[in-house]
Amino acid sequence: MTTVEQELREVLGKFMRAAAERNQAAVAAALARVTELQQQLGTDAPPMLRHYLERRSYQKALDFLNSGHSETDAPQCGR
Repeated sequence: MTTVEQELREVLGKFMRAAAERNQAAVAAALARVTELQQQLGTDAPPMLRHYLERRSYQKALDFLNSGHSETDAPQCGR
């Protein structure tokens, strides 16, 4: 896992906690950082991770980062 992916995992966790707490300021800050990190992902980033982030499936992106799934795993979104 790259440094960007590690930070992305941390920020997505913060986003999920902030959303559960309905902390709008923290949600907005986390989303801004997720967007920045998404743009920093290299071309070698797992396609499934990019898929989840592009579709704003943040819980699935976090699950993917926590699971250690290979980048060739099929999407879990019915697509």
